[in-house]
Amino acid sequence: MHSDMRSLRVWILPPILTAVRPRNRRPPLRGTRTRLHLASSPRGYATGAENALHPSQSVEEETLPHYDPDEFYPVHISEVFNGKYQVVGKLGYGANSTVWLGRDITTDRMSNYVTLKICTKTPTESIDREILAYRHLGSLRSSHPGLPHVRGLIDSFEVVRSDGSHHHCFVHQPLHLTMWDMQRFGGTSTTFPQGMVKSALRYLLQALDFLHTEANITHCDIKLSNIMLTIEDEGVLTDFEDAERQHPCPRKICLCDFGEARIGGSYSYEEIQPEVYKAPEIIMQTDWSHRADIWNVACVAWDLMEKKHLFDARDDEGFHNNRYHVAEMVAYMGIPPMEFQRRSPNTALVFDEEGELTNSTGC
Repeated sequence: MHSDMRSLRVWILPPILTAVRPRNRRPPLRGTRTRLHLASSPRGYATGAENALHPSQSVEEETLPHYDPDEFYPVHISEVFNGKYQVVGKLGYGANSTVWLGRDITTDRMSNYVTLKICTKTPTESIDREILAYRHLGSLRSSHPGLPHVRGLIDSFEVVRSDGSHHHCFVHQPLHLTMWDMQRFGGTSTTFPQGMVKSALRYLLQALDFLHTEANITHCDIKLSNIMLTIEDEGVLTDFEDAERQHPCPRKICLCDFGEARIGGSYSYEEIQPEVYKAPEIIMQTDWSHRADIWNVACVAWDLMEKKHLFDARDDEGFHNNRYHVAEMVAYMGIPPMEFQRRSPNTALVFDEEGELTNSTGC
């Protein structure tokens, strides 16, 4: 596996781009309502009746704590969306969407596979942030070397159910495993080769430089599960489709999921970032900027090389604790500059007048 990954490139998956309007009024982000020419006919798929599960058995998104079947669109294998995208099989799910492999049946290109992300019908902040970010990115014209590493949006449209409810659908190029998956499947002793990590970080930083300097976007959620491998050999997709039809992958990498992205250069405090990757300014609840992403990247780099988090920051009950987190940072890097300490309203809860750590439980 490692020998296949010596020439990695990073792509960033931007947030989704349609206007944030009432969900039953949102227009398609791209494209118009035109008559479509089908380059290939929709394919038939086995019903899978012989493998049908009992209705009482919960699977995948149905196992989520707050699962509501009315929120999710009931996708069927072989279903055609927007007159051009035929569903081939299911790739995954999350709290706010399901993800499917599809084929663009209006093109005769060899690489006609796509990924369909079909959102729940109720608007969420995460979905709307993706929409705004994709809209913003779609308005840019740039020759920045990091732009090719930002995953673009192929298409966007509304799926309307028989009851009149709307589900937003985003169409992307298919991707492979996440870096977290690769590390997990590799076993407890598996770490990534140093050369591969350097290559991945180089392209990741190029992509972030584009986002920060030209798009003015902070990702806010960089972690191994949001860094995915691209698919260089589409044979794996053909195999996936053939298996679904009959019985109901050298790589690059791509930074995904812009559901937490913010547009703008600087921000007052708000809760962002995964707990173990939080930047000092987020833990100290002060103003922050694009630099929070760079801290995030450094923590991810440690994870890739060591296969464990740089900061643990758990109290005796196993919960994340801001003061423990600050103490671990101080142990690694020393006392933060007084200029930084003065910016935070919580400094007195953690540091004394000389800037040294106190014994309080604050923050």
